[in-house]
Amino acid sequence: MPFPSTFSAGLLNAAAVLPDTIIARMLPERGVLEWTSGILQIVVLLLGVGVLVALTLLILSMRSGVRALNATVDRIAADTKPLLNNAAAIVGDAREVVAMIRTDVERASEAADAIGEQLLHAADVTAQRVDDVNAVLDVLQHELEHTAVSAVASLRGVRAGASALSSTRRRPRATQPSAPLDADDAD
Repeated sequence: MPFPSTFSAGLLNAAAVLPDTIIARMLPERGVLEWTSGILQIVVLLLGVGVLVALTLLILSMRSGVRALNATVDRIAADTKPLLNNAAAIVGDAREVVAMIRTDVERASEAADAIGEQLLHAADVTAQRVDDVNAVLDVLQHELEHTAVSAVASLRGVRAGASALSSTRRRPRATQPSAPLDADDAD
């Protein structure tokens, strides 16, 4: 047996068993609050649609502003690209100048160090030579003093001898006693 015929037979049997009942539902009358509530719901719905439209317009306006900003940034980037290239060249030149100055300063420092070492060496050699000359002068002075003292002593001896000889010629030797030498003559 096909399904639709079985189903329709079941419904007919159920309708025969159940009594015919009429169900009536009473709808209450609508009051002022219900009317204002409905109107407010419509107003809120219209406000929501208005906000949605305003947000859409705002987003579209922001989109055009962002496009204009991007165009301005692209134009500024194109305008500043030569400036940036020139600045990069200037920085490169400045680095070269700094490197040259650094090299020159290092050379000057090395030269100053070499000159300083040479001056110290020359000062050491000069000090050594001055010490040697002072030693020679000390020896020379000592020898000159010794020679001068010897010469003076010799001269005194010669003078004393000459005096003694001249006095012996004047007087006989036996009668004149020998004169004592002074302490200065003994040197």
